[in-house]
Amino acid sequence: MRMISVKNEIIIDAPLSVVFNIASDVEKYPEFIPTYKKVKIIEQDGERMIVQREGMAWGKLVNWSSEVWISPNISIKAIQLEGPLQGMRIEWQFEEIDDRTRILLVHNFEYKRIPFIGNLIARFIIARIVSRMAEETLKGIKGMSEKQLTVGG
Repeated sequence: MRMISVKNEIIIDAPLSVVFNIASDVEKYPEFIPTYKKVKIIEQDGERMIVQREGMAWGKLVNWSSEVWISPNISIKAIQLEGPLQGMRIEWQFEEIDDRTRILLVHNFEYKRIPFIGNLIARFIIARIVSRMAEETLKGIKGMSEKQLTVGG
């Protein structure tokens, strides 16, 4: 198995507190991120929660669950408990830059060799799918954050 690290970044024209509130309100993702169809918190204890998600990946409907830890206005960390990339670790890092917010979203995961597909091709395909989903998530959060700011919340 090989480790893959996928990094996506975005700058949002909204303060960190606004951006973080939207990013950490996972059950609302289907309202502004097209790949997410359903998101439900099935267990919550302080800053830790178990989240069940349903969304489009690999051109089909996929279910996965994650354990998520929220450090308000600092980071969101998760590990995929079940699903196509079980064991994947995700970290959102938030940084305030003047009245804007930078998010760095990092996915680290291992993949098993896919029969009949070379390792480099498999690695490229999987990393591209993860990157595309992360990019869509970040764009959705950017859109909601900036919209909320212009309409005054």
